[in-house]
Amino acid sequence: MRNAEAERFVRDVWAAFLREGIAGVLPLAADDAQWHPHSAQRRRFRSTAEYREQLERAVGERVEASATGIWSHGETVLVRGRMRIHKRGDLVEDTRMYWLFEVRGEQLTRVASSPDLAGLLRDACHDDPVLAREAFIALHRDAGLDTT
Repeated sequence: MRNAEAERFVRDVWAAFLREGIAGVLPLAADDAQWHPHSAQRRRFRSTAEYREQLERAVGERVEASATGIWSHGETVLVRGRMRIHKRGDLVEDTRMYWLFEVRGEQLTRVASSPDLAGLLRDACHDDPVLAREAFIALHRDAGLDTT
């Protein structure tokens, strides 16, 4: 079942990212939010403060993201798009990407990204392959994300 309120909140999160980068997203996350960003090379962060510390050490890295689709199931919202990582001015990665956001009220409780949609869902305890297929179809069909 789709969750219009969670999708609206993630649209706000995405707009904050486009305006301010990840610094604009951190205030929208719970203190105990879990972070598993693709750009952190498999590292997991157990709190927003721990992830913030990592970001402060990542000098010279810039992440760009574009979104083309959004879909939700309960408190889980998925975004499909593309991510580019620049380090010291050089493009080091340019790949399709999925982002998973878990939303409780007006806060993020989990943020993860990966080119593997099914893997993201499994990590968030959504092991049903039918759900992964439904998400994939919806994200690639007509679930546009208006970021303006």
